[in-house]
Amino acid sequence: MPLFCSSFAGFAVALLGVYSLPRTRALALREARHEFAEYYFLLPLFLCITLLQAAGFFDQTRALLHNGIHTLGSMPMGLLQFSAVTVLSALLDNNVVADFAGRALLGLEEGLIHFAAMAQIAGYAVGGCWTHIGSAQSVVAYAFVRREIDHRFTPLDWVRFMTPILCTIFVALAALICLRGWWLAGASFVR
Repeated sequence: MPLFCSSFAGFAVALLGVYSLPRTRALALREARHEFAEYYFLLPLFLCITLLQAAGFFDQTRALLHNGIHTLGSMPMGLLQFSAVTVLSALLDNNVVADFAGRALLGLEEGLIHFAAMAQIAGYAVGGCWTHIGSAQSVVAYAFVRREIDHRFTPLDWVRFMTPILCTIFVALAALICLRGWWLAGASFVR
């Protein structure tokens, strides 16, 4: 079942629960319209992802990852994955990035899947907070700041505020990825 169907079904059930309360019902419908408007710009992105899937883009991504691990080794590729997924998650919704980046892990050995997935998940976490569109919590936090604190707060203000914090987190997570890679250096899948 597509994810959006379950979201709409959950909202419908919740709305039934408050339908007899006119003010609560009106508030729920107003908030739903507001939430939908925040995500409306993502619809073309989802269409593009579908087209990329149909065109075989993700097969090329998987081949690139596998060849990179074979050529450079898993630790440099883990750092590269972490960096690339951080940037992608800042520009796109991190759930979308997680969906297509996770497809690149198919066919790897189990230990290498764990290592690569760790690097990717760290990237989703950092990148998702970097911009106001990178993750659901950033969308909600940005909307809250605009609505409740400062209506003049811009996406660029968000990036300026978050960048110093996330640079520190990025360095710390990159160090942890390196430590994990060095710890796994005796394993057969690490070059």
